[in-house]
Amino acid sequence: MCRANFLPSRGDSGEKSWRQGFGKAVGLRRMKMTTKGLKLWLPVQLLIILTFILPWSLVAQGNLNAIIFYSGGAVFGNSTQGIGWSFVPTSDIWVTAINSTAPEVDFWLGTNQNIAIYNYAGPYQAGQHIFSASPPTNFQTIDPLFLSAGQTYFISTQQPNFSSPVNTFAYSLNGTNGLLPFNASPYISQFASYSLSSDGQWSSTTSPASENVNYVLLGPNFQFQAVPEPTAFELLLLSVGVLIFRRRAAANTFHVRQTP
Repeated sequence: MCRANFLPSRGDSGEKSWRQGFGKAVGLRRMKMTTKGLKLWLPVQLLIILTFILPWSLVAQGNLNAIIFYSGGAVFGNSTQGIGWSFVPTSDIWVTAINSTAPEVDFWLGTNQNIAIYNYAGPYQAGQHIFSASPPTNFQTIDPLFLSAGQTYFISTQQPNFSSPVNTFAYSLNGTNGLLPFNASPYISQFASYSLSSDGQWSSTTSPASENVNYVLLGPNFQFQAVPEPTAFELLLLSVGVLIFRRRAAANTFHVRQTP
């Protein structure tokens, strides 16, 4: 009888009111939990966003040339094959623009995996006369291509279907043997010059073959933006964000288990 005074029998209007009150209390408790969780989650989101925004602000400082050379008066020739060079990025990079002495520019992972093909609209040289000519100095913007640090890549240029010769301009590392000098960007390592046959075979442009690290036939070139390594501060932001997220997740699990 005493129990009936506090918990009315099923179907009684008192029970309905009691259940409604209990439901409101549970809903209010969950609302408080949600509000508390939201207040905690917003700083986490901000920390994570800051972690990823900061490096990109550094990347956007400007484009760098992969190959740096002096324009005008380069030794001119042509090749019936494609022409290009291999390299290893020292940092993750985004390729953002290209130029070339021929209409097609390809990027390769290793010697046989073509990862991107671009059409270059020209001009295919700078200067009007053969004795003052050089590779083009204007760059054509492309959809960014990501290249990973430590991987060996090749870049080549050729006529479509290797249908006609490609103009070339010869340079030597630091200007040896009387040629105009070239240098690779500090972000470009293990440079070597190659030609590419129509059946996909790469061969050195020099004799002996080992000298291809000291000479380049341009050919293709590109601009890029380096992706910097995360700083200690950025890593700290990310770590704090992950820690807060894990604590929030653990707290939510505890409250759910305690909910009637």
